[in-house]
Amino acid sequence: KNLGIPFTITLDDIKEVPTHCPILGIEMFNDGQQNPNAPSLDRIIPSLGYIPENVAWISRRANTIKSDATVTEIESLLKWLKENV
Repeated sequence: KNLGIPFTITLDDIKEVPTHCPILGIEMFNDGQQNPNAPSLDRIIPSLGYIPENVAWISRRANTIKSDATVTEIESLLKWLKENV
């Protein structure tokens, strides 16, 4: 809401958190810390906001990959985006 983008999701709209990140294939778990494996609710297309058809659970690592990614990680992200966007 602070970004001025739509936020219409409810708890009913959010699917169950998968066991593995659909982008990187790493196991996702929440240990109470902000670790790379923690699940993160991503806006697939950021400008569309948090609307039911534009969110997906991915790992925190995948969600922050843009800042310090390896080529292999970027290729995995690109493959997923091509299949889902």
